[in-house]
Amino acid sequence: MKQNQSRLIKLLVVLIVVFAIFVLKNEMPRYFPQKVNQLFSSIKKGQINEVILTKNQAVRIYKKNNNWYVKKDNNEFKAERERVEKIIDSFLNLKKENIVSNNKNKHKELGIDKQKIEIKAGGKTYVIYLGNTDGLSNNYIRIENEDDVFKAEVFEDAFTSDDYRDLSLGLINDENKVTSVIIGNSDSSVSLVKNKNDWKIGEKIAKKDRVEFYLNDLKTLKAQDILNKKENFSTVNLELTVNIKENNKEKSISFYPENEEAYLAIVTSSDFDYLIPTAYVASLKKEEKDFLE
Repeated sequence: MKQNQSRLIKLLVVLIVVFAIFVLKNEMPRYFPQKVNQLFSSIKKGQINEVILTKNQAVRIYKKNNNWYVKKDNNEFKAERERVEKIIDSFLNLKKENIVSNNKNKHKELGIDKQKIEIKAGGKTYVIYLGNTDGLSNNYIRIENEDDVFKAEVFEDAFTSDDYRDLSLGLINDENKVTSVIIGNSDSSVSLVKNKNDWKIGEKIAKKDRVEFYLNDLKTLKAQDILNKKENFSTVNLELTVNIKENNKEKSISFYPENEEAYLAIVTSSDFDYLIPTAYVASLKKEEKDFLE
């Protein structure tokens, strides 16, 4: 009898232990979530000072005075910060999941080594190779010195264009600090002046939303190309000028027809000229009635 009780107690203890292990196994992740295995989690983003992207040729993007720069045709340009930061974030958040092969003989078949991204930080270089897509939005990826190939949906637009220059003209930094805008068309001009919370054309109050839309168009204006300054440039064909006063500083942009598709834009504060699509320039040609009616 005592022997049976002893066996029963031992069986009960075993069942309790098994139950406890089962509960802990299932409940522990809720209270102690496992750290995601990010391949480059040890890299400090603030220490990254260079990104090199290689497809048909290598493009070097480097950090200087907290801004990203890229060189093209021996000229230094600001790089498109948002695009560079997105590439870096994707690199740092990369996880080695969905391994499809560890056979290095399959690298060519998967397109591995066609594209390469290098990140430099703290005196070290980190490299990944990108291959083909899987037909959706995933890239085949390989870490340098490893044979494993895995899929990740993170670099879909890293190589959509090899032009990493910031094509924004930077005409306005903060719309709220703009106090006047003068639009000079070929045969008329409009002068918008801010008076407290209103925008005025002479004594007439302009429609605030239309002025705000116009300021936003100026702020977000992008070129299709950046050019070296033209020498002995003729100003005869001047078609539109816009003068902006922001924070008591004045800036002016002038537009000249280049061809049917684009205008040459000259900005007073820039060392370069810009090629602007005709449709963008058309949206900046405004008359008084466009802000009143």
